[in-house]
Amino acid sequence: MTPRTRATFAYVAAFAAVGANFPYLPVHYRALGLDLAAIGMLSALWAAASLVASPLWGSVTDRFPRSRAVLPGAALLAALAAAGLSQATEVATIAIGVACVAVCTAGVTPMLDARTLDILGDDRAGFGRIRAWGSISFVVATAVVGVLIGRLGPEALFAAWIPALVATALISLALPRSRRSSAAGSIWSGAARVVRAPGLGPFLAAAFVMWAAIAAVSAFLSVRLYDLGAGAEAAGAAWIVGSVVEIPIMFAFPRLARRFGSHRLLVVGAACFAARGVLYAVAGSPEVLVAGATLEGMGYGLFFVASVGYVAELAPRGRVATAQGVLSAVTFGLATIAGSTLGGAVATALTIPGLYAIAAAVSVASVGGVVLALRAAPRPAAASPAPVDSAAR
Repeated sequence: MTPRTRATFAYVAAFAAVGANFPYLPVHYRALGLDLAAIGMLSALWAAASLVASPLWGSVTDRFPRSRAVLPGAALLAALAAAGLSQATEVATIAIGVACVAVCTAGVTPMLDARTLDILGDDRAGFGRIRAWGSISFVVATAVVGVLIGRLGPEALFAAWIPALVATALISLALPRSRRSSAAGSIWSGAARVVRAPGLGPFLAAAFVMWAAIAAVSAFLSVRLYDLGAGAEAAGAAWIVGSVVEIPIMFAFPRLARRFGSHRLLVVGAACFAARGVLYAVAGSPEVLVAGATLEGMGYGLFFVASVGYVAELAPRGRVATAQGVLSAVTFGLATIAGSTLGGAVATALTIPGLYAIAAAVSVASVGGVVLALRAAPRPAAASPAPVDSAAR
């Protein structure tokens, strides 16, 4: 089995874990009797833990790039934490479980990305094709777990989530050692060096605004579908549709970037997210919400893949993994904290449709922020087409 094949199987296992938990944890919380504000706060807690842990995991990887123990260790610890969360029924114990799982899982995808880039060497454009198998796995896992939940209840998500994390740990042990040298500087200073890199500040700010709006919508999508009378299968379908759309885009991304330029793809992806926000704000049926996920898939396949490639391009030498951790911290950490926390408060005060209307306006405004960030970049618009992924959906 070639190193590329091993990396592909690692993504399949890692994103099976994401597909098992990400769409359905809010439904699990709801079944335990938590209100919308509490669900939003738990999402924010997950993001807060990831915000701290993601850059640190990336710095550890850059500091000890040839260690085979860090990535499998993080995945195995995440499996143990998920097992603990499955037994929690009170808000306090649920919060502890969420924090532990988030800290451990925050480093899995950035570290896997860095290891895969080492395997690919100069063929960075091949990353999208490997990463696309993670999206395929996400689709399958989401569909299967949706059926399980419909038959057995929300707690069935753990029966798929925990084994997938264990499989990720076992498969990642077979990945070859990195060929990179250890990065200079301490683990704690790595993230600061990345943030200070020329051109990254404006882009990270624009990405923060966009992903905060996305987080506010996504945190309550499953609950919104349930409120409209849809079941677990429909909730899973909303996530599946987006992933199905993003898969061919990821496979085609190198060709699209060569033809149109990855900077243009960033703007188009941002516009797709904005269009989805507007559609969700006016949608009044589960069918429209599920159909609108096609725009999310287009936005994710274009904006996210291009953005992480852009961040890798501007990262300081020897800090690729740290840069992916910082991007993950900003988008799936800081932005999710803001989006989920404010989203929970707004949804409680104005209902979920009211929240979606505000998120739509923010999404539209963020497109302009992306354009301004690209204009502030220190390099010409001929960006490298090499895609790199950072966090779990």
